[in-house]
Amino acid sequence: MPQYKYSRDDYYRLTNAPCLDVARALGMEINEKESDRKSWKIKGEQGLCIYREGNGWYRFSDGRHGFPIDLVKDKLCCSTEQALDFIARYVVNGVSGQVNIPRRTALSEPEKPREFSPPAHDISPRRVMAYLIKTRGIDPEIVKAMIQQKMIAEDSVHHNCLFFGRDENGVIRSCAVRGSTEVKFRGEAPGGDKSCTFAMAGRSDVLRLFESPIDAMSHATFTKLLGKDWTADHRLSVNGSGNYESIKRYLANHTEIKSVWFCYDSDQAGRDGAEASSSRIFEDFPDRELSVMFCSPVKNKDWNEALQLFRVLESHGVTVREFLAPTEFRSIPPPDCDENEFDFEP
Repeated sequence: MPQYKYSRDDYYRLTNAPCLDVARALGMEINEKESDRKSWKIKGEQGLCIYREGNGWYRFSDGRHGFPIDLVKDKLCCSTEQALDFIARYVVNGVSGQVNIPRRTALSEPEKPREFSPPAHDISPRRVMAYLIKTRGIDPEIVKAMIQQKMIAEDSVHHNCLFFGRDENGVIRSCAVRGSTEVKFRGEAPGGDKSCTFAMAGRSDVLRLFESPIDAMSHATFTKLLGKDWTADHRLSVNGSGNYESIKRYLANHTEIKSVWFCYDSDQAGRDGAEASSSRIFEDFPDRELSVMFCSPVKNKDWNEALQLFRVLESHGVTVREFLAPTEFRSIPPPDCDENEFDFEP
């Protein structure tokens, strides 16, 4: 455990402070009408919810999550020690040694939108290719295709993976960022258009939705391993499970789409996000007669975790069909439908 100026007991008290109390100290307000038995919903915080069990939080707009101390660091853009100081000063009584840090919590004074600019990416994506293929297990053909289509690049300074969201004219409007080194990092370039996210354009009438670009490419890899055309279906990463705007925009621009598959993570946030967005699809496109279905990995949280597990087993002679048998992935039909009608096909 890192050494801070607080004793071990005080450190435990600070890091285990009730997440809801920390949120209130940060100036956040509960949306009583939207809250449910699983979580409190927070007003004006881009889909932020605080779970009633587990002392954690999740923000649907970008997928960020964590514990109380992470909430302080995210909101105040401060260090771990400063976050501890904040909790000691405003939440937990009887802890000394804290210092003052500026508070950026006034909801009545929202921050000015930052102008979007993708990170510089004028170098060869050598490290990004190695990371996606060797570390993440994604098929080389798929990685190279995305690079050739200029949907993926390498950060010239930090060598992070850059996943671009391009508009109908090919202009970069958003950029998801993933660390390609031992330092774990995931985020988005500030100021990006959330209605325009990383997409793998297809030719069929099927749209598959994912929480991250890596998950989308992992699913495409499974499709190729099964001997199918991975370029046929459309795949869209919404950057988390709470962003609906990019789904709406993609459906509006691709009127040929008839089926929408939510391929989100196999966790509560993924299920909640898929359910919320599917309801909005029917509201916004009542005349399209779209079929909406759900599938997610059963043995792993997300598609890339499943792919990495398969790559390990593959080295021991396990085939992809053996890995997927009897049912590695589950398909869940919409309410009031016969479950036997929906068989999962990557």
